[in-house]
Amino acid sequence: MEKQQITMGFLIYMFMHGLVRSEYTFKVWSQSTWVNPGDSYVAYCNIPDVEALDIISNLEVMWYHNSQQLTNLCVFLSSELTLRYLCNVRLPQMYNISLEITLTNVQKTDEGNLSCVVYEKFWKNKTKVRGDLLAMKSVPIQLREPIKSMRFKFDQSIEFSLTDENTEALHPLQVFPGRYAPTCQVNGSKPSANVSIMMDSDLMNGRKFDLDDKMGTEFVAEETDFRSNSKVNVMCSADVDGLPNSEMQRTYQVLVRQGDLKFKCTNSSAIVNNKRHKIVCEVYDVEGIACNKILWKRGDTGEDYSPGSYNNINVACRNTPTR
Repeated sequence: MEKQQITMGFLIYMFMHGLVRSEYTFKVWSQSTWVNPGDSYVAYCNIPDVEALDIISNLEVMWYHNSQQLTNLCVFLSSELTLRYLCNVRLPQMYNISLEITLTNVQKTDEGNLSCVVYEKFWKNKTKVRGDLLAMKSVPIQLREPIKSMRFKFDQSIEFSLTDENTEALHPLQVFPGRYAPTCQVNGSKPSANVSIMMDSDLMNGRKFDLDDKMGTEFVAEETDFRSNSKVNVMCSADVDGLPNSEMQRTYQVLVRQGDLKFKCTNSSAIVNNKRHKIVCEVYDVEGIACNKILWKRGDTGEDYSPGSYNNINVACRNTPTR
């Protein structure tokens, strides 16, 4: 048939440039945009307010999978297609007909679109003289995919992080009392994964960010107090909606140490008329604590200073060998 040689690209061009007009209406939908590997994908092409005889006499309805034509109405073009596709005519009401097509055992190579393409027949002396394109409507086939990687940091001040290469066992971590903001990033899933962070049985508040460049999601928890001499489990959990066995979890077993640090502070320039003062403060037993968690506090204002420059005040911090 001559129209079977028309490419899908040409059909799309016709619709984009408004070259298609019709008194008929058409609806195309699917049970779900996303499908799991090995499952079936079902789509419908609905033609309301038309009798079955009118469709047979005046319309040609075809299913396409990407650029391959599959059917005329529900008649497949080859017997090989019936190995993977099913087609049924649904007639829930006299003037409401749907063509249902099923793609079985969906695989990655099947991603793309199922399209319902409709032509109107024109007759002369009981002979069809042409078919005009009326509609081409598509639904996407998207395969769910599991999480490819995870990175879970207890706080940006702590270099160590848990990844998908770690086990699901509890991973001990010692910290000093303070405020910490755990972050968890997962990548590679389709659709984007759900990500949350739990502190024991409580869900931590925070913000979620979509990482389009990595097909990922990052959850950043709000800074939370971790009090002295306590023990708590902090867990990142992620899963993909609708995909069985897609959950990934990593957990810190956090031991918050007592705040019994030892300090030794000196002012090597403690002269009244000296314009520059260098105050050195050594803090002991701070294993695992980064510099940005050790602050200077100004006595007259109560203002905290982390490492950096503030007008006429410069604050520096460095690790020194254990004595």
